[in-house]
Amino acid sequence: MNPRSPRQRATDILLALLPGIALLALWQWASGRLIRTIYISKPTDIAERLYEIFATGQIYPDLATTAQELLFGYLLGVAVGVVTGYVLARSPRLAGIFEPYVMAFYGIPKIALAPLFIIWFGIGMWSKVALAAVMVFFLVFYNVYMGVRAVDRDVVNTTMILGANEGQLTRHVYLPAAAPFVIMGMRMAIPYSVIGVIVGEFTSSNRALRDGEDIYPAWQGVSETGAGTVPRTRGEGAA
Repeated sequence: MNPRSPRQRATDILLALLPGIALLALWQWASGRLIRTIYISKPTDIAERLYEIFATGQIYPDLATTAQELLFGYLLGVAVGVVTGYVLARSPRLAGIFEPYVMAFYGIPKIALAPLFIIWFGIGMWSKVALAAVMVFFLVFYNVYMGVRAVDRDVVNTTMILGANEGQLTRHVYLPAAAPFVIMGMRMAIPYSVIGVIVGEFTSSNRALRDGEDIYPAWQGVSETGAGTVPRTRGEGAA
């Protein structure tokens, strides 16, 4: 296979960027012409506002809080999902008992849990961590569960005949075989953890990107240009 030339690679990159550029251009043109800017602001106004809050540094404390919530929620969801998925996959009896409950809980819209988590954990960081962890948990759990269940039984039996104990089976058979499923679940869970954190912050927050105390109410924070659709904050940081 012949390697692609730099010109061909540049052409491929340009073709991949064209739809996004066309969408931004249409957005810029439509805002203020087809749709009032109070409903959909212009990309240039948003870029100007983003530059302002990054240049002044007022967004960094809130950005750090959101990143912390995201990291804790993601790691917690992954850890619980991997352990639970592995334990239930290795124990058919436990799977028969708990799988119906997991399936029932999985059917609940996770976004609807945000108000409950705020009541239970308060409006601080941990309600967002809990919501992100729940959204991550199910994706990782089912991938690990299916990955361990998909391990060839003949390989397991052969390894046991050779004298492998449970720890060796876990390290040398189940985990390597389930690793692609685990990695896929972890990759799929990243955007869901972001959604969980942001939804939790929109619901209620005292320090984050969507800080309820720092964002002006919609009727105060939206300017005539519509740039207020990007959060407007008071002061230099979160309270």
